[in-house]
Amino acid sequence: MSDLKKMTWSDIIVEELIRNGISYFCISPGSRSTPLTVAVARNDNAESVICHDERGSAFHALGYARATGKTAVIITTSGTAVANLYPAVIEAASDNIPMLILSADRPPELLDCGANQAIQQSHIFGQYTRWFSELPCQTPEIKSEFVLSTIDQAISRTNGTHSGPVHVNCMFREPLLSDDNYCSISDSWLSSTLPHTVYTDPVITCSDSDIAALATIAESTSRGMLFVGKLENESERVAVRKLIAKLNWPVYADLSSGIRLDEVGTTVFRYFDQALFSQDFNDKVKPDVVIHLGGRVTSKRVPLFFEQNRPTHFILIKSSPERSDSIHGLTMRIQSDVGDFGLKLDCALPQLNKGDFYSLWQSMADQAVKVIENTISNHQSLSEPFVARTLTEIVPENSSLFVSNSMSIRDVDIYGNKGRHGILVGTNRGASGIDGIMATASGFAAGSAQLTTLLIGDVAFLHDMNSLALIKQSIQPIVVVVVNNSGGGIFHFLPISKETDVFNKYFTTPHDYTFRGACDTFGLNYENPESKLDFISTYETAVKSGVSTVIEVTTDSDENLILRRDMKKKIMVEAFAYNYDN
Repeated sequence: MSDLKKMTWSDIIVEELIRNGISYFCISPGSRSTPLTVAVARNDNAESVICHDERGSAFHALGYARATGKTAVIITTSGTAVANLYPAVIEAASDNIPMLILSADRPPELLDCGANQAIQQSHIFGQYTRWFSELPCQTPEIKSEFVLSTIDQAISRTNGTHSGPVHVNCMFREPLLSDDNYCSISDSWLSSTLPHTVYTDPVITCSDSDIAALATIAESTSRGMLFVGKLENESERVAVRKLIAKLNWPVYADLSSGIRLDEVGTTVFRYFDQALFSQDFNDKVKPDVVIHLGGRVTSKRVPLFFEQNRPTHFILIKSSPERSDSIHGLTMRIQSDVGDFGLKLDCALPQLNKGDFYSLWQSMADQAVKVIENTISNHQSLSEPFVARTLTEIVPENSSLFVSNSMSIRDVDIYGNKGRHGILVGTNRGASGIDGIMATASGFAAGSAQLTTLLIGDVAFLHDMNSLALIKQSIQPIVVVVVNNSGGGIFHFLPISKETDVFNKYFTTPHDYTFRGACDTFGLNYENPESKLDFISTYETAVKSGVSTVIEVTTDSDENLILRRDMKKKIMVEAFAYNYDN
């Protein structure tokens, strides 16, 4: 602080956040939030990003927290500005991402009386916040320690074992900036650099008896499988890699785990959705023991598989307490830090050998990979599977990759290759929406402080075009690869595609937009490659330039539908020996 002795409530809020290690502020311009904005601007230790709209600001904060694990603060003015945060709040709540909202509000006498820009902001986000508090207008009768302890509590709630969004609604009475607004503050806090209240991090760990029981189960089975969902940090990934090596079980690592694309590799079993109709296939691959670490996985076929093939032991280990059991088939649910659990189980187990069950999966996976490689290689056009697979092969090591929802994440999940080192992967799989993707990617780039590649579809791009401003102002270069197939291509894979009288108009919503003009408006580099080799060279040139670039890949959704179905059929026949005539 430049002058600790002359402070408003807003000043001490910002200072207390910084003392707690929270120094990244996402600010959208507004009048009622002036005290908070000025407090950030005048604090030398605060870092801020100015976002034109509140929706983008919230998603940017979400992306920053995804990359760093640290809370970003959103500052917004009153009224519908606050409501624009809702989609990002839902995503953060659904995926346990820390987020702190400081919303400005009118004073009580201007609420519920028809005053301009005054809405009911109290508990506006309903069940999607971990905690809500309301700070009244600053007054000498209320000690500043109340404000400090409130902020410290808010921080503990957003960063706790059930991390997620926290909302603090701050009322301000005019004049918003006045010499009369300075408050008294204790000398002990002023002379310190510590928070008013220090909250210690809770330790969530698995008991020794549970570890011993799980080790016995793991050692006694010859048909064990390991599933890895979203992992929170590198320490969890290190522990899980060690456990993978110790168990030697077939593994499915979701893209959000952060180990899907690295040297660990996985036994790939995402291609057997059609084979679920074959009882012979189900009998061959049914596991007896499944250990699931971390968040849920992308593939919707995984719960379908377990719905039909319930293991004797189905065990989920996750640090947060919420239920994660869509088929209601878990036999054990352990709340524990995944890294701590992985290291403990690794220590409790002897080195296990790869058995026939592993060999069965590995053989099928190898065949599936050959089909993918050959089919994509032999297909001459610049296809969507080619773009997804190639990006995972050429994205620079020690950079970031953010993958949008809908077809983008499914294509990377199915066709993505392994073998890259140090790739930080981000996705919005909490509520799995396509809104705010570019804003999230910009926050992910800011948090990771490294080159970021974004793979996104045209509809998601249209949803968030105003966030091209955030791409443009990003300090770290962002290469946006947008696949434009003129509509919602994912709907071709749903039963509604057979209803030809309504399908195109109401579901795929075809368009003839291209994005060169939008890039020109925001001053972004734009490329539109027409061939496979052109795409690779264009991407590599964009990476080397160190300048944010949009690469628009124009594809034909019908052609890509045929290509994907052809690959699926070949995989089923060649990898899983499934008779399509059955």
